[in-house]
Amino acid sequence: MIRTLSFLLLVSSVAVYGQIQSITTTAIYGVGLSKRLNVESASAIGGGVEVTLKLSGSYSIGLQAGYASYSISQTDQLNNWNWNFWNDRYYPKIQSDMRADQNLSAQIGSVQAMDEIPVMLVVHYHAPAGERLGIVPCVGAGLSFFNRKLYADETWTKQFPQTQYTLTYNLRNFAPPKKGNALVLALGCDATYRIGGDVNIIAGAHYRSYLSATSGFEEFPLASGFIIKLGLNFLY
Repeated sequence: MIRTLSFLLLVSSVAVYGQIQSITTTAIYGVGLSKRLNVESASAIGGGVEVTLKLSGSYSIGLQAGYASYSISQTDQLNNWNWNFWNDRYYPKIQSDMRADQNLSAQIGSVQAMDEIPVMLVVHYHAPAGERLGIVPCVGAGLSFFNRKLYADETWTKQFPQTQYTLTYNLRNFAPPKKGNALVLALGCDATYRIGGDVNIIAGAHYRSYLSATSGFEEFPLASGFIIKLGLNFLY
C-alpha cells in the first residue's frame, strides 16, 4: 500500500508541475508471451489514454493509464483455481447425482477472463524521420491492477423415457475472483504521422515485463506480454 501511494503521489506531482505537450488515445491488442500458473494462452483487447508533458530537448514524460480485457486459457483451470466450494462440495455432488440417476448427465466447461488496468510513467524520445513522420522510442514503469474471473459453464440434460422428452438447461457457477497488482516495466517504440495541424496518427509496439509488487502477484498469470496499439495523438 505504501509503494502504491508513493507512486500515485509521484504521478500527481508530475502532472501538476509539467507542461502538457499532447494527449493520446489508443486502442490496443495484447498477447501474453511468458506465462505463469500453467496458463496456455492469454490475449486481450482494450484501450488507453496518455497525457504527455514536455521535458528538455527531445524528451517528454507521459502519464499513461489503460484497460485490457483478457481471455485466458489455463490447464485444468477449474481445479487450479483452488475453489473450495467446487472441489470439496459441488463437483463431488455432481458425480454422485449422475451415478444415482442414469437419465441425468452434465457437460462441464469453464471460462476465464482478466481485467487489467495498468498505470505507468513513460519517458519518450522524439526523433523526426521526415516532414510528417516521427519515431518515438520509450521506456516506462508502473503498476498493473488486475482482477481475474472464472465461471463453470454447466449444461445439464435430464431424459424422461416414459414420455420420450429431454430437458436441457444451462447455468453458470461463478468462482470468487482473484485480485492484486504487479509491477510492470515497459519498452517500446511508436511511430507518428501528422495528418493535420495538431493531430497525429500513432502506432506502436511495446514489450511488458511483470514483477512482484505489493500484493497478489502470485495470482497474476503473465510474466511478460506484447502490446500493439493504434490511435490519435492531439498536440497542445
